[in-house]
Amino acid sequence: MARKADLIETTEPRTGRRAVPAQFGMDEVLWAAWLYYEQGQKQDRIAEELGISRASVFNLLQKARDEGVVNISIDPTRIAGMALSLKICAATGLAECYILPRQREGEGGSLHGQIGHLAARVLENRLRPEDTIGVAWGRTVLALSQHLSAIACPTVTVAQITGSSAATFDFSPVLCTSNIAARLNARAINLHAPGVVSSPHVKEILMHEPAIRDHFALLRGCTKAVFGVTQLTGETLLVQGGFMTEAELAAYRDLGAVGFAAGYFFDAEGRIVHSEFDGRHITMALGDLLQVPERICIGGGPEKVEAIRAMLRGGLASVLVTDEATALALAAG
Repeated sequence: MARKADLIETTEPRTGRRAVPAQFGMDEVLWAAWLYYEQGQKQDRIAEELGISRASVFNLLQKARDEGVVNISIDPTRIAGMALSLKICAATGLAECYILPRQREGEGGSLHGQIGHLAARVLENRLRPEDTIGVAWGRTVLALSQHLSAIACPTVTVAQITGSSAATFDFSPVLCTSNIAARLNARAINLHAPGVVSSPHVKEILMHEPAIRDHFALLRGCTKAVFGVTQLTGETLLVQGGFMTEAELAAYRDLGAVGFAAGYFFDAEGRIVHSEFDGRHITMALGDLLQVPERICIGGGPEKVEAIRAMLRGGLASVLVTDEATALALAAG
C-alpha cells in the first residue's frame, strides 16, 4: 500500500522538478532536509529550488524525520530547567516558576539585570487588556521596567502599592511604576504619599485623605502585583537606600524576621513579623495583596535564598522569576 506522502507526490506534475545534486547521492529527502535544517531556508524557497510544491517539501521533511535522516531533540539543559521549575512549584505551591539559565562568567551583566530582563518577558506574555498592575520598588523591578518592550496597552493601569521615598529614588516605586507604564503606553497611577511617616497618627490621617483612600481602593482591583525580595543580613537596600534605619531593621531581626517583600517583613516560616515601624509604613494592605490573582516576585542571588524560601512558605507570591543557582538551592530545601 502506498504511503500518504507517496500518494500526494504522484498527484503533482513533475515537469519542473530539479535533479538532485550529486553530493546528496540522488537523495531528495536528504537535499530537502539539508536546505531546511542546515541552511535555514523556508519551505516556500525550498519548493522553488526543488521545483516541487510546498506540500511536497513538507512530506520530504516528515520523511526525513521518519527515516532518521534528521533527529530532533530538546536541549537537555532546558528540560532540566523545566524539571527544576516543576519541582519548586510542587514543593511551594507556586503556580509558575521561571528560571534564568546559568550564565558563563562575565556574560549578561548584573544578576538583578538578567533576572529583570527575563521577568520583563514573563510579564509581557501575561498581559491582558484590562490588567491593573500593582508595582513595588527595588533594583530588580527597575531592571524589569527597563527591559520591557514598547507595547501599546492603553487600557492597562500601573499603580504603586507602597508610598514613596526620596532616598530610594534610583529604584523608587514612583520610578518603577512610571517606567513600566511608559513602556506599555499604559496609565500610571502614582501614590502621592510618603512610604514612611513620623507616627501612626500621621498615617491614620493620610489614609483617610480621599485621594489616598481612593488609591488603595483601586489597588483592591489589582490583577497582578510585581515585587522584589530583600534579605535582612549583610548589605541590604532597606538601609542603603534610606528606606529605614539600621535600628529599625534590627528590631525586625530581633523578632525573627529574615526577609522583606511587597511591603512586609516575615520570618523563616513565612509568618508576617510586625514592629512599630508597620504603624508608620504606608503600603497595600496584606489581605488585599494576597487577593491579587497573579503575585509575581522577581529576585535571586545566594544572599537572598533564605528570604525567598521564607517568602514562598508564606505564600506571598504565586509566580517566581529567579536564577538557576537560587532555584537549585530552593529545591534542595
